[in-house]
Amino acid sequence: MLVGRASERRTIARLVAAARVGSSGVLLLSGEPGIGKTALLDEAVALATDMRVLRARGAEAEREVPFGGLAQLLRPALGELDRIPGPQRDALASALALRQGPADRFTVGAATLSLLCRYAEHAPLALVVDDAHLLDRPSAEALLFTARRLLADPVVLLLAARTGEPHALAGADLPELVLTGVDLAAAQEIVRRAGGRPVAVDLVARLHRVVAGNPLALLELADDPHRAEDGPPGAPVRVSAVLAAAFAARAERLGAAARSALLVAATEGGDLAVVAAACTALGVDVGALAEAETGGLVTVDGGRVEFRHPLIRSAVHTSADAARRRDAHRAVAAALPPDEDDRRAWHLSEAVLGL
Repeated sequence: MLVGRASERRTIARLVAAARVGSSGVLLLSGEPGIGKTALLDEAVALATDMRVLRARGAEAEREVPFGGLAQLLRPALGELDRIPGPQRDALASALALRQGPADRFTVGAATLSLLCRYAEHAPLALVVDDAHLLDRPSAEALLFTARRLLADPVVLLLAARTGEPHALAGADLPELVLTGVDLAAAQEIVRRAGGRPVAVDLVARLHRVVAGNPLALLELADDPHRAEDGPPGAPVRVSAVLAAAFAARAERLGAAARSALLVAATEGGDLAVVAAACTALGVDVGALAEAETGGLVTVDGGRVEFRHPLIRSAVHTSADAARRRDAHRAVAAALPPDEDDRRAWHLSEAVLGL
């Protein structure tokens, strides 16, 4: 059973139950990587025991393949293709590369709706789409067409997408449930279950704070919770390559100067004056942080650089290669005020020994 998600589970359970009695429902689950979107979709599938289930997952490698996501979702339902109106059938078959011919997007959307309603005549239907932000645009538009027109149909459509990622379903006025971090009590239970041994309450509280209640990050740190205590207060926490890649993806789209300035900010911890001095030592204009601010990664205000989420900071630091991290630590050490001896010593040690 999911920990700390009772309210979200109830919402999904109500939608699944309504679909069983012929009342359709749509829900977009949105949130950061590791927040529990996939786990909730799996929970929905587990609840849909007496229903037909169609699943699909967006993939970066297929983002430019027109109708690739739709083909993945609809493949088990294609036996109903000849039961929908001829023009729709032909357009959808062409879109899915089953035959040659025109495939305008409006007709494909209408065909998708018709096919799913036909498929749901045999049993209530659950449509489950993960990583919807990675769907190719034609597939996303066909699903959006369908979502807006499901009415008295035994169909529930559940989608999950990352926040902050541009995609066709974002801002489409779909019913949305934004997932945030779990509370401290849930964090304690997650760490206890994963680690198999008690962990001090104050340490779990620190873990909870540095990952903002992100369940996946909590699970990663459960095996070695003392990672959160490495370095001085405010030091970035090392996370796995998988989690780092997920959170650093948007940072990787920035220009070289912005990435360098962002790494310095991640290394330092927030003091804009120190970040600016360290950037200057590295030959980087601290003004490049404006690009990261526009991208929603940080805010720069009141002499501080604040990351939108602590795991973005950890990811930026973890995903940088060792040489760049060492350079950033060395520059920050040189930029710190004279009374910061402990922090300077730690940064210098990282500049020499950090991997």
